Amino acid sequence: MSLNLFDIPENIKDEMLKDKIEFNKKMSQLSAESRKSTKTGKCLYCSKETNSYCNSHSIPASFLKNIAKGGKLYTHAALIDLPLLKADTGVNNAGTFLIICRDCDSKIFKDYEDKNNYKGHPTQKMLAQIAMKNHLKSSSQRAFEISRHESIEKEINFNLSEQKQIKNSDLKEDIQGFKRAKKVNIKCVQDEYYLFLYEKLHYVVPIAFQHQIALAVDLDGNVINNLYNHDSNYKIELAHIAIFPLEDSSIVMMFIDKNNKRYRKFTKQLNRLSITEKLELINYIVFLYSEDFYLSKKVREDVMNDEVLKMVSGKTGISIMRVDASILDKLKENYDLSNVKGIPNLLSDEYKIIEFNS
Repeated sequence: MSLNLFDIPENIKDEMLKDKIEFNKKMSQLSAESRKSTKTGKCLYCSKETNSYCNSHSIPASFLKNIAKGGKLYTHAALIDLPLLKADTGVNNAGTFLIICRDCDSKIFKDYEDKNNYKGHPTQKMLAQIAMKNHLKSSSQRAFEISRHESIEKEINFNLSEQKQIKNSDLKEDIQGFKRAKKVNIKCVQDEYYLFLYEKLHYVVPIAFQHQIALAVDLDGNVINNLYNHDSNYKIELAHIAIFPLEDSSIVMMFIDKNNKRYRKFTKQLNRLSITEKLELINYIVFLYSEDFYLSKKVREDVMNDEVLKMVSGKTGISIMRVDASILDKLKENYDLSNVKGIPNLLSDEYKIIEFNS
């Protein structure tokens, strides 16, 4: 079985609520120390010295505003009912990270953040900018996590060297991915990213998402990435997914670096599906793999109360292994894609937002 955040017993949740103020105070202190120690004083993009990093959004704020209600959005915590986490956030604070200067942030993402550029298929330059931001966001997060592990080690005298080694390996891969995307963007290199899913929907979906995901298995249960292999020589291959709610339409896309050969079977499987089935699959993958989605507060109440959706979204991928269990068998079980129809498909017109920008 795997650890599921939604399955945490009510008595433990009650204890969390009692300790919430103290917990938040301690986490705020650790987070502040970690953020401070990760600041190098230089912009990661232009390498110039800076005293003020930009509060960059992982998903363009202009897209988030299209589904916000009173400037607010639901977070992952709204689904899993975990008292220690915030169930909503303001658009200005949604998915932000500090790693580049204001000048770079205002220039290097302009193509993909412009809604007018989605009248046709996105260019390689737009895909590179999406990939670049995804790698920057992950780099910022990894650096923060490494620093936080170090703070926790000092605080409670607990050895987290193995976790830090994994995070350091991930950080190096993200920096490499960022540099590659930066090169493609600057030089307008063609055919470096393979866009194998692109749909423009003529309605506004109640979810926004932009991130990179390491798919573990494909539709037939074949392993794409062994997420339980922490050997530094084993390279995880990523897929980029974007769900952008525009003012009166939505964009759904998925692409990979052309060098990511492990996705060959998956892309062929996906391309054999109908549009409805493709949207169901992407919807399921986002909830199964990530916490970085944002939901409109206009979303239907039955969605937020859907027990199966809560269970899928609460999965952590952390396995409680039996002695006789196979690592790959557990991987396939935890990331099985056979239940895509079991949760509400927020990318379908059934759940579209009727009222905009309020």
